[in-house]
Amino acid sequence: MRNSLPRLLSVFVMFAACATAHAAVETVVGKPAPAFELPVFGSESRHVSLESLRGKVVLLDFWASWCGPCRQSFPLYEKLRSELPAQDFTLLAINLDEMADGPAAFLYEHPVGYTSLADPAGDVARKFGLIGMPTSFVIDRDGVVRSRHTGFKPQDIDAVRGEIRELIAGNSEGRRADAN
Repeated sequence: MRNSLPRLLSVFVMFAACATAHAAVETVVGKPAPAFELPVFGSESRHVSLESLRGKVVLLDFWASWCGPCRQSFPLYEKLRSELPAQDFTLLAINLDEMADGPAAFLYEHPVGYTSLADPAGDVARKFGLIGMPTSFVIDRDGVVRSRHTGFKPQDIDAVRGEIRELIAGNSEGRRADAN
């Protein structure tokens, strides 16, 4: 009994932490996206704020150079970006690596035409209640988070594309509130 109590306690703590993290994510979907301004990766002088993109549908993608599924998502997100009208849609990637070497090599191997921002301290990720990598958020023209996608499989791109197209077409609710 003595050995099972610490194990039971650790399972309870893990469950509580997961439930708390899940609740944090749930509070973001359906609400205004947390405000932020971050430097463009590799440029301390150029910054992008989420507020500056108001009026466009935004796909906000959190990634890291060590993230395997990110290697699959980058080319598919690049294709998605090229399919949709730039006046209505933008894609922002937020890198969470602490060191610049990893993401620089990653971006060299996986070049994209969308902007990648640097958040090495993870401040913006915490504001969005990030619980896994990669995670993306679909944000409507008014700055409201309409959905969250945690993890990435190639077949996920069709659902994301559908949500974004509906928001571009004027359906303010998108397709679904929480996709994972």
